[in-house]
Order: sequence, then structure tokens, then C-alpha cells
Amino acid sequence: MQGNIAAQNILAVFARYGFKKTSMEDIAQAADLSRQSIYNRFGSKEAVFDWTVETITAELYRQVTEVLTPKTKTPLKTLLQAYDISTGNHVSIWSGAGHGAEIIDLAMASAHRSSSYQGDGFATMVSEFILKSGLAKDPSSAEDKAFALNLASKGLLLIAKSTEEYSRGMRRVIATTLG
Repeated sequence: MQGNIAAQNILAVFARYGFKKTSMEDIAQAADLSRQSIYNRFGSKEAVFDWTVETITAELYRQVTEVLTPKTKTPLKTLLQAYDISTGNHVSIWSGAGHGAEIIDLAMASAHRSSSYQGDGFATMVSEFILKSGLAKDPSSAEDKAFALNLASKGLLLIAKSTEEYSRGMRRVIATTLG
């Protein structure tokens, strides 16, 4: 199974049908495997879901960590790229998915149960980046700005119809919040 690609496909199936109505056959088709292979590897739909969340989260953290390492981009462009990776690139999964909010809630609960749960790792990374980039005068101010950006990001995820719409909104929020 191609880790992140299969996980993205499986997550899209859960968002489309909802957790209860997603069958192991749906999951097997999304992963391009047999239903028996899915049962043998995971044993249950809950285990598949937890693996999916953990796989996607680990890849997102890897990519965001790489992006937030100082490079040649401006801090505002860097932050926009980090938010596009963490949230914006997933708008297509949630937009129009009848069960997107349900799956987001279940994914957050799954992440909290995970042995690799990093707490508010993304918020911490953003806060540290804001402080290191000179966009906040002290750690408390950087944390407040990261909190505002994360809250706006979650709101945009719920209302954006496309990745482009999400990015336009986050560009406005980042520019307004960090100037």
C-alpha cells in the first residue's frame, strides 16, 4: 500500500460516506487492495481510520517542518505555504463531502489517542516561526498570532470551496494578522 496516497484516498472515502457507512470494500477499493488484505493488515475499520490519520498527520508535519525552516521566501509566503500544506490542500476532500465535519472530529479524536500525538505541534511550529522571523515581539505575542491564524485556517476550511479560495483567504488573514 502506497502510504500517504492510500491514506488520502481512504480519508476521501470516509468523508464521502461517513464513518458508519464506509465499508471495508470501499476502503479496499480506495487503497487498491483486496478486502481480505485490509482485514489481515488492520483487523477493523477503526484501525484503518487511525492508521489513515496517523499517516497523513506524520507526512503533514514532515512537510510543514521543512517549509518552516528559514529559506529565501518571505515569512508571509512561507506561512501561506505551511497553511496550504496543513489545511488548504485538503479542501477538496471536505468541500462538498457530506460527512467532512464528522470525519474531522473523528480524526482529531484519533490523533489524540495516537502514541505519536504531538499536541498542538503545528501551532507551536507556527508560533516559533513567527517569533524567529521577527513578526512578534515576544513568545506570548507569537502564540496569540499563531492562535488567530489557526482559528482562521479552520474557519476557512469549513467555508472554502477550493484550495485556491482557501489560499486567497489565508493570504488575507496572514497579511492582516502579521502585516
